[in-house]
Amino acid sequence: MRTAQVAAAAGRRTALLALGPLPVLGYLALRALGLTKLALWGVMGLVAAAGAIALFVRPRWGVYFLAFHIYSGLGMFLPVNLAAPAMAIAIAAVLLEWLRGTDLHLPDPAFLAFVGLFFLIALGSVFVARDAAATFLELIRFGKVLLLIALVVHLCRRREHLRWLCYAVFAGAACTVILGIMGLVYGITGDDAASGVSFMRFAGAHENPNKAAAYMCSSIPLGVFAMKFCSARWGRALFTVGLVVIFGAIFATFSRSVVIALTAVVLGVIIRELRTRPRSFGLLALLLAIGILLAPRYFWDRVVNLPDALRDTRQDWSVYTRMLALQTAWEMFLDNPLTGIGLGNFVGSSAYRLFVRIVVHNTYLEILVGTGILGLTLFLGILGSGLRHAIAGARRRWNSQPEWVQSMSYYVALAGISIFLSAFFGTISFQYPLWVPVAAGLVIGNLIRADQRA
Repeated sequence: MRTAQVAAAAGRRTALLALGPLPVLGYLALRALGLTKLALWGVMGLVAAAGAIALFVRPRWGVYFLAFHIYSGLGMFLPVNLAAPAMAIAIAAVLLEWLRGTDLHLPDPAFLAFVGLFFLIALGSVFVARDAAATFLELIRFGKVLLLIALVVHLCRRREHLRWLCYAVFAGAACTVILGIMGLVYGITGDDAASGVSFMRFAGAHENPNKAAAYMCSSIPLGVFAMKFCSARWGRALFTVGLVVIFGAIFATFSRSVVIALTAVVLGVIIRELRTRPRSFGLLALLLAIGILLAPRYFWDRVVNLPDALRDTRQDWSVYTRMLALQTAWEMFLDNPLTGIGLGNFVGSSAYRLFVRIVVHNTYLEILVGTGILGLTLFLGILGSGLRHAIAGARRRWNSQPEWVQSMSYYVALAGISIFLSAFFGTISFQYPLWVPVAAGLVIGNLIRADQRA
């Protein structure tokens, strides 16, 4: 019997050695026939097929890839948008599991109630909207956000799943710095004019520096968590380097809108570390000091001069247009406090006063002017229904979970607070980074209920 097994193994090795040169021979044959492009498309097709099969078999990997894709801005450098097919494959895999009898893990009833009521209010705003197409476009974006939340809640059922989601988010935020530098080197990205002065504002791989700063800032708490609780020493070293890189990149965006969120994150980390691990506070203070030293002088000049620009908006074009947009949005809300003007209709409806097509630059006021008081209340309820679980997890003494789950809950809540503060200075109503902490909070809510049962 052993002789037969050895002979079979030898036969397999011989077959592999015989098949090994075939790809090389095939490439040489295609090159001789002038069909090299066909070989390239074939390799791309094989890679795409292998990736699709892997995501279909392991749909949770699709969630990690989506988180990385969102925060890294990888789509700017790819000829096709990989996020949509990745989400479609993950949804198909989940539906197939459901048809086979697997239970779906859904968000808690409060979240679903707020979502249902807000969707009805937003859909009803079509009847008062000047541009119904803009409202439907916003509803489609809201639907895509809900699909991502549903995937995260269903697939990230355990604490380790949520831990890897935090890693993917932070890795994406760090990768956007690398992609942004590559874009500058190869001329894909260029200068951004601000305040009437042309200077380089770093935007990573995102559409503008302010959003890039907000996204990177909200990933810092997750990076701190990863640096503290990563089991591998080399992993902790990588997360430490990533924190320094992200701190420097945030200052390089010259974004004034991120100052409040960044201050809240730094204070939140300091308070947590002084109470739990005073020894690690020294390392975090050193990282913060390095990040501040990396900040260009003009960043501090922009921040210090902001009060003067608010008193006399003629000094700063950016402040002037944003203040004008805020005033216009508030006046339009006062005219339509109950019904709003239609979700997503501010840009088109404000042309009577604004001489540029500009959003409100305030997520909550954008929702308020679009859907009225009730719409904003329900929108805040959706955000709060996820954040409250993260706060509860940070305060809870877990019975069946390790100590780091409490710390993870705290830093997820801090990441949510960061992006919610940034939303005061930008319109990111239905952009994924606003909702990833909400989805993570809903997962923590499921973990809390499981811990209570245990």
